[in-house]
Amino acid sequence: MTTTDAFTQTAPSPSGPTAGAVTASSSDTSTQKAATTKRPYLFQVDLIRATTFALVIFVHTLTQTTDELNNIGTNSTSLLFHATRNVFFALTGFVLMYQYQGREDFRAVSFWRRRMKLVILPYILWSAVYWVIIGMWAWGRLDEVPHSLDEFWQQLRWGTAGFHLYFLVVMLQVYLLFPLIRWLVQKTRGHHGALLATSFALQIAVFAIITYWTPPESWSSWWWHHYATFVPYQFFIIAGAVAAAHRVRFDEWITGKGGWLGLALAGTGAFAVGLYLYEAFVKGTVHSNDSAFAVTLLPWLVVAALSIYALGRHWSANIRPRAPRFAKAVAYASNRSFPVFLVHVLVLFFLLRPKTDGQPTLVHALGQPWGTIVTYLLTIGISLAAVEALRRVPGSIYLTGRPRLPFRWQI
Repeated sequence: MTTTDAFTQTAPSPSGPTAGAVTASSSDTSTQKAATTKRPYLFQVDLIRATTFALVIFVHTLTQTTDELNNIGTNSTSLLFHATRNVFFALTGFVLMYQYQGREDFRAVSFWRRRMKLVILPYILWSAVYWVIIGMWAWGRLDEVPHSLDEFWQQLRWGTAGFHLYFLVVMLQVYLLFPLIRWLVQKTRGHHGALLATSFALQIAVFAIITYWTPPESWSSWWWHHYATFVPYQFFIIAGAVAAAHRVRFDEWITGKGGWLGLALAGTGAFAVGLYLYEAFVKGTVHSNDSAFAVTLLPWLVVAALSIYALGRHWSANIRPRAPRFAKAVAYASNRSFPVFLVHVLVLFFLLRPKTDGQPTLVHALGQPWGTIVTYLLTIGISLAAVEALRRVPGSIYLTGRPRLPFRWQI
């Protein structure tokens, strides 16, 4: 395994994807005792990862090709798409716990040494790229780069060199805290219901504070960076870890509940959007920087995470064996998700930089919704092409978090 975060997991064993598998009849305890046994490859993770990163790119494209500050349609859509970040963090907790629960050879220092470098090095490099290109070159300040390293340091601290890079800052915190999370989940075995209830109550409190509390001026310089800390996502990280600790039972419980989840998804989504529309039309609050942390959004976030896992589980068990080509495409997209995430905002920047009448030329020429749709497809295509090139250059591991590939184009 390379990076065991929301983007990667252990590859299938050479003898097949179920080699060393714990079957549906095995208990969670036996799973934990199988410390040296290769765990089965969870193909549902591939679909979850591929789907979620595609949605992330779509919402970024949507907000960049429309008037985010004043467009109610854009804001109501992006409100629901905020769930992607929570799905990623739940998936991170799930994958990490799945790989490391019950392993007697687990050592925190070894874990940090292996995992963090595969995120922190690409993070630093891409932060520098985004800062130089978008923060300096685009504003005619390229000659100031050698004298503005303090500015770069501030952006590096909070993941603001690119508007998506905060995610990696949070990922590094999750890696740092994972040994504690692992210990907590294993120590509270038999009381995971209480653990989840406590974490969920804390999640409500955190969202309420973010939504309704205005900090003193002396706190504001760091308070508004709460999005770049693990705190607003702690429930999803812990819930993912607990689900992994009971993977077999969790899979059995969620199987066959597609109809109920669909109804819950529609209901919680309508509730969140309905309250947003009330705020927009009655109170005039069309856009809020903290909309991702609204207390009223929390039910949707939970149901969305459960629904996308259920979809991945159904696909893995029932559809994937009959659709090998699609399965191969999913595996390819999943494998490229991390570097595509790194590069796609830069692609968006260059696609939308040419302007006509104050609007991106591409959107101005095509109109809406085609401007957004075409920009989205181009962003995915160009990002994948860029990743294929970066995966084949020296230093690929530092640029993409992935080992270098031979100079041979193959999907």
